[in-house]
Amino acid sequence: MAQYELNLSDYWRIIKRRRWIIFMTLVTVIGSVTVFTNLQTPIFQATATVKVEPTLSIAGVSTDQWDTFMTLNTEVKIIKSAVLAERAARILNLITPEMSEDEKKSLIGNIQSKISAERVGDTNLINISVTSSDAKETALIANATARSYIEKGMDDRSRRARELRQYIEVQLRDAETKLRKSEEELRVFTEQSGAKGAMGWLSSRLADLESRKSELLKKYTDQHPEVRRIMQQIEATEEQMKKLPATDLEYARLSRALRFNEDIYSLLSRRFKESQISEADKVQSAFIVTPALEPGSPIKPNKVTNISFGVLLGIFLGFVLALLVENLDTSIGTIEDVEKYLSLPVLGIIPHIEPAISQKKQWASLSGRNQKVSLLRSKLIVHHSGKSPFVESYHTLRTNLKFTTLKEADKTGKGKIISFTSAGIGEGKTITAANFALAAAQSGVKTLLIEADLRRPSIHWIFGLSRGPGFSDCVLGTKKWNEVIKGTTDFLMGELGTDKIIQSPGFENLSIITSGPSIPNPIDILNSPQTTAMLKDVAAHYELIILDCPPVLLFADALLVGAHATGTILMYQVGRMARRALKRAKDQLSNVNVPILGVVLNNVKTSEMGSYYGYGYYYSYKYYDQRKDSDKAATQ
Repeated sequence: MAQYELNLSDYWRIIKRRRWIIFMTLVTVIGSVTVFTNLQTPIFQATATVKVEPTLSIAGVSTDQWDTFMTLNTEVKIIKSAVLAERAARILNLITPEMSEDEKKSLIGNIQSKISAERVGDTNLINISVTSSDAKETALIANATARSYIEKGMDDRSRRARELRQYIEVQLRDAETKLRKSEEELRVFTEQSGAKGAMGWLSSRLADLESRKSELLKKYTDQHPEVRRIMQQIEATEEQMKKLPATDLEYARLSRALRFNEDIYSLLSRRFKESQISEADKVQSAFIVTPALEPGSPIKPNKVTNISFGVLLGIFLGFVLALLVENLDTSIGTIEDVEKYLSLPVLGIIPHIEPAISQKKQWASLSGRNQKVSLLRSKLIVHHSGKSPFVESYHTLRTNLKFTTLKEADKTGKGKIISFTSAGIGEGKTITAANFALAAAQSGVKTLLIEADLRRPSIHWIFGLSRGPGFSDCVLGTKKWNEVIKGTTDFLMGELGTDKIIQSPGFENLSIITSGPSIPNPIDILNSPQTTAMLKDVAAHYELIILDCPPVLLFADALLVGAHATGTILMYQVGRMARRALKRAKDQLSNVNVPILGVVLNNVKTSEMGSYYGYGYYYSYKYYDQRKDSDKAATQ
């Protein structure tokens, strides 16, 4: 089969042809998304923002430089910890004394799972967010978490300051004891020996050097040049002191110990006062910038987002499904497909027509069979304006055959016999044969329509005629063909309607032979010499003979009748039958040398044909004229 590259018009044709698939897919997806969204539990979120400032150093404790990135990441982890969740629970009075440890752990774990924290950009701000199905609970927990975080920071600072004060206090008492002891020893020695002078100066110098050495060792090791220089000076001073008398040496030693204890005592006294101030000072390292408010709408599910996504997904899936159905559709949808696949010309295009609303209401009270007959009868061209595309399509079909088939029939002398068949049932061969006969009769051609479908005949229903006597009587030899022909008088006495027959030209040129009584084996009858003789005889009396035959894939009738015809027209309803079935029908006719004139596409919608051959414009133009005529008739 020929392959084509799809262009925009092809995609647009597919969309219009499969619009119900796209629409139903869209409705299904949107409905599913809506139901899924409504079944979800609403989730609310409240957020409190806190500002974290650098922690002030506590007297007596050395702190490293404040690292913003590391510190804030640490604070985020602290906020999400179980310790802080427990403090928040206590602030909200959720933990009661009678609760068991398991219940307490479960409560704390539940609160902890609802808390999240993240740093705001490159700032010192941290967002504390709480998500829950209870909108009020989110704000309460978020604010309680922010408050417990601030209080925990203050408590931690106070605890460190208290511990430092207690340590310094112990050291201060010990230093005071040592100082008093040194003072007493120096007083006793001075009173007993009376030593003073140079030794006192050297002792003072040595005490200063020892003090400087202690300060340097806090920063450097004993290998540092400055420390080594001080140590050399200490050694030199000590050498000088060794040359002095023993009493001066002892005096220097006691003086040095006294001065050292005085320095230690002074340092600890100052640090003790500072630690007392730090302990009393309740400095906050974090502040609430924006308290959490009770949310007015949930963050999940987001109905607008979900439904918008559902619309986009529905359109996409609908289009994909439409393309998939179009690709899996084994029918033939365009003229090019039919002509190239079958190697047969398309002789005509019969457009789709919708019954009027009044007709549908009228049929609602009828039985199934009567509804079918009324539907077929409403499709006769006598019920439509002569300017409608539906009627024009049959005149176009007649014109196409006039300049080909009928001329060839005149040359061969075989007779102007055209049979209508299809691959399967329900493709419109019967109504097409009837309308083609009416169109030929309206143009002045003496036409005979034969109901050659002896299995499921319906021509007599459409024209409101009796089934017998008819075609089966002729081939059985019980009646002559001219005895069973039904003409204008029969039409007037039938169910078609006298007004329609009188108003519609051409009925005087139309004759019909109905199917006649049912027979057990139509194959034997159609293959008999009587059928050949009858068709040859009627061909001599009519300009055009039209045969309505059964579907070719179901019965062999069309193969037998087609052998007597000038040509056979294969009906095809677009999108109904698979392409292989249509090809099989054509091959069966060709295998028994039945001449096939071409294909007629039936029940074609504008969405399926689009603008091919100007069909859409033609249909719209004619339909507009038809409506104008209807409006004029209504006003008269």
